[in-house]
Amino acid sequence: MSVKSASTAPEVRRRLSSDEFRDIIGRFASGVTVITAQHQDRPYGTTASAVSSLSLDPPMLLVCLNKASSTGKAIAAARHFAVNILGEDQADAAMRFASKGADKFSGSHVLAGDAGAPLLADALANLECRVVEEVAGGTHSVFLAEVEHATGRPGAPLAYFRGQFGRLELAQDDEAFRDLRARVLSRQLPVGEPLPLDDVAARVGVPRGSAYHALTKLTGEGLVNRTGTGHFVVTPLTMAAVVDGLEARRAIELGVAASTVGRLSDAQLEEFRAAVRATRPAVEEQASAHFDMNAHLRKYVAFHEYFVGLAGSAALVDAHRRVDPAAMIMSVTGDRAVEHRAFAAAAESAYRHHGRLLEAYESGSLEAATATIRHHIDDALVYTRRYMEAVGGAL
Repeated sequence: MSVKSASTAPEVRRRLSSDEFRDIIGRFASGVTVITAQHQDRPYGTTASAVSSLSLDPPMLLVCLNKASSTGKAIAAARHFAVNILGEDQADAAMRFASKGADKFSGSHVLAGDAGAPLLADALANLECRVVEEVAGGTHSVFLAEVEHATGRPGAPLAYFRGQFGRLELAQDDEAFRDLRARVLSRQLPVGEPLPLDDVAARVGVPRGSAYHALTKLTGEGLVNRTGTGHFVVTPLTMAAVVDGLEARRAIELGVAASTVGRLSDAQLEEFRAAVRATRPAVEEQASAHFDMNAHLRKYVAFHEYFVGLAGSAALVDAHRRVDPAAMIMSVTGDRAVEHRAFAAAAESAYRHHGRLLEAYESGSLEAATATIRHHIDDALVYTRRYMEAVGGAL
């Protein structure tokens, strides 16, 4: 082995150019934020990815802004600012706040933070910060700040990679979640028994990390529980869970009525009439000694998803779908016929309520729509309780 002597001349190392550094560091994916501040009654904002957590106790982060940044100068003067973490659908906001001269806050829903910094209400998270120290680093000012208030919302972050904004590649996680959710609802996975992570990953055909992510999301929906020993188990569909789901559905549908009664066009009212007609029990079902519960539940679920869709929010429809006990019961029971007396009355009652809700919309009466929704959910509680009791109280 040869060893260089101390007298050996050191290598002459070429300094990395700014373009080379930008190219290399661009391979590091980062989140995207909008840094905002308020100074002398004027809002400031700029897009930044050079943001990092610094300390947990106290909660601190650092933000790097170019010394020429007007937002940076406002922060230096105000000593308070906000970090708004953008969601995957906010690339337009990132571009707008990265520009110069335009009204950057135009089109944004802005709230005032406790210390006056503007907060982007639709951001994935907002952190309100107080500057503790400011230091210089080359062409940038580095602000070390303590986080005084923070709020977060569900969603996926906007990512920045190789000079482009986009979403993180979560398709595999999303596919694993949808697959596992369907298996849980259809009871292809055992109820109440520990689900070994390796077994779940093998069954769905995804890495352990994707399986873990999916099970964690299902825990948030209440479809899966986490035991004290850390195991995931499928949650039985109990009457308590049904009650929670119906009450959540009641709240969603009352909100939909409040925002849509009196606002539907003639074409939308005609669609509403068709949706109601589609829930009418067939004559042969009424005459039969047995009732195809699943066939009716499919109509019932479709109508209520249509109704919630009147609000024009796909996220609201998805939230309604997740808490709707009818969809869960339909998945669990499969193609099962029940005695006519046990379910035909519920189907007829639901159809009448759908008709009354239509009448309330046709007359523009929010009071009548609200009363109908409340009565409908109350009846659903009664009929579902009877069914759950008939099958043993849990599914």
